[in-house]
Amino acid sequence: MLLAVAVVGGTLVLCAGAFLVGVLADDTGYSEPRTAVEWMQAIDRAAVMFAAGALAVALVVTCLIAVAGAFARRTSWTVIGVVCSALLALSVVSVSVSGQVESLVARATSAVGNVPAVAPIPSPSPAPEMLTVDDAREEVLVMLSTTIGAAAAPVTTSDGSPPLVDPAQLQAAPCGGVGSRMAFTTELATADNAASLVAILAAWGAAGYLPDRAMQEDIRYSTTLPVERLSIRDKTTIDGLLHLSIQSACAVAGG
Repeated sequence: MLLAVAVVGGTLVLCAGAFLVGVLADDTGYSEPRTAVEWMQAIDRAAVMFAAGALAVALVVTCLIAVAGAFARRTSWTVIGVVCSALLALSVVSVSVSGQVESLVARATSAVGNVPAVAPIPSPSPAPEMLTVDDAREEVLVMLSTTIGAAAAPVTTSDGSPPLVDPAQLQAAPCGGVGSRMAFTTELATADNAASLVAILAAWGAAGYLPDRAMQEDIRYSTTLPVERLSIRDKTTIDGLLHLSIQSACAVAGG
């Protein structure tokens, strides 16, 4: 008898403590959670603790009915007590835990907001416009004018005539299956070919072209500008001329 009373008393004390923990499960402790992860951990902890309290209540009921059944020598009381306490535990857990968790969720939403878990998919950027043949031709002529303007005057061609900036001088070569590449080559004589070479390369660099060099040939290039490649070779010691080449990127016919 004394053993039964001790067991029941100890169970009541433990279950009362668990019940109080479960009732206070929506408390977040001394420090309020500040991040979404901390709030999720608090919600999980509250659900587990309140479930433990609910099960403690069911265990108290089971003990009381089991003791009563033992005193009355009724086995059926014990069976009924177990069934009733199980139903009680399920009811308390399903109703009370849901309310406590919803309370914490509302507090968490108020604290950290309700940001979507998946970032919106950015809209695809529009495809870059294709370079047209007219634009390529115009840019080649612009760079030709820039080149002549940077050279030391007077500037002439190999036959002594002044250089012309004329679209009719450009040659078109097929590229990319459906495109055309505009190109221009010429030889220039200047008042000072060495100084002209330095000035022309500086003008090309100022226009945004990157430097490169092949054998006895200075090159400037770009992967984004309409003119793709410019090259110049100083053959003053051979024929007294600067040999110039300008080539556009692959272009398509305008719409």
